[in-house]
Amino acid sequence: MALQFIGLALLLGAIISIYFPMVSQMARVLGSGPMANVPFFGIAFVTSIAIAVATGSRAEQFQKIGSVPPWLLTSGVMSAGLIIGSSYLIPRLGLGAFLVLIVSGQVLAGMVFGYFGLFGAPETALSLGKIAGAFLVIAGIYLVTFQ
Repeated sequence: MALQFIGLALLLGAIISIYFPMVSQMARVLGSGPMANVPFFGIAFVTSIAIAVATGSRAEQFQKIGSVPPWLLTSGVMSAGLIIGSSYLIPRLGLGAFLVLIVSGQVLAGMVFGYFGLFGAPETALSLGKIAGAFLVIAGIYLVTFQ
């Protein structure tokens, strides 16, 4: 695995550690988790279009948006739920516990999705090391959340 990919993934993880508390603060300022989504998605929409246009001719890709299978568009609903959920949970769980639970959910779900090849993920076999890792993730949840 290339080191630059590992570094970028770690950077994105650090950004998530900033991003969720900022959205939670926005919900507090606006007095509503769902309302925190409005400026967030507006800015994300404009930024995404600007990046797409700045990185090359995208006319063909923009035309394909209408052909995206409807089930894939539910990712927008999931994103909204994630934002609203983080706005609700961070003040109640604390940032550290919230992030450990989010990452743990990703690791455990990723193992299942990878094993079954769900959502376009390549199928990956389970090994004793991966199963042991899953138990360590669960132990980490306990230690960070309940100790």
